[in-house]
Amino acid sequence: MADTAANPRARTLASALRRARTEAGFGVREVARTLNMSHATISQWETGKRVPSPADLTAMLIAIGLPEQRQQHLLDLARDLPSARRQTPASYLDGVLECERTAAEIVEWSPLTIPDLLQTAAYATEVIGDDDALTRAEVRARVDLRLSRRAAIGAEYMALIGEWALRQRVGGVAVQVEQLKRIAKSSQVRVVPIGTGWHPGLTGPFTLYHFPDAASLAYLPHRFLYDDAEVTPYKVASARLRRLALSEADSVAFVQTVVKKLEKSAARRSPGPKQAAAARAGPSR
Repeated sequence: MADTAANPRARTLASALRRARTEAGFGVREVARTLNMSHATISQWETGKRVPSPADLTAMLIAIGLPEQRQQHLLDLARDLPSARRQTPASYLDGVLECERTAAEIVEWSPLTIPDLLQTAAYATEVIGDDDALTRAEVRARVDLRLSRRAAIGAEYMALIGEWALRQRVGGVAVQVEQLKRIAKSSQVRVVPIGTGWHPGLTGPFTLYHFPDAASLAYLPHRFLYDDAEVTPYKVASARLRRLALSEADSVAFVQTVVKKLEKSAARRSPGPKQAAAARAGPSR
């Protein structure tokens, strides 16, 4: 059995397995006795924390009398799930990509930075390129992947962005201005201004994925949450942030105001034509 907590497909398999067992009228302990296993093992299969081996999965499906056609569906879900017990950042990214591909609705809260799915190439390069362990080619490849993710999304997407993310000059004024102009053209952005008092979003970023045929899940940096008891607080936080956020029109206007201030600030710092010419000529004798 493999620890697959970072793979959303494991959660889909778990939900289907639990539904098949309950529809067949079997309890967890009854199945465990039939398979000569611990009931805790069956529970882990049904929560997506672990995935059964093909042999164990087949034995369980036969034990509950699942029709052969439905057996094959579950076996297909289990195929190619990661076998490593230790999850890596890459496996979490695989999970995120799977969620983005299959979700019906995505709600992302990003208090301090522009969300990945809305980043320009220059902004993404600044963020990803901060890792000194990456070569230039690796940085370019990761930036390209980040930019390509937008095209793969078929879900309704909403980004709730904190005001600080708009004001933080990632890469300098020019990069930030380009990024904010992109944001201002998007109908998927709602700005949550500072000064609204305490709210649950202050504890950090998160993303909610809602699926048409499976339970919702939440993603925190390098961690997926599946259980309803864990996901519900983030649903509540999302609803609270929506209430605090500016309207779509007001969000666009807010972003445009920040852009104008940045451009005005940059213009004040830039030397005029005469000063620039004098600087090129060097000090007078």
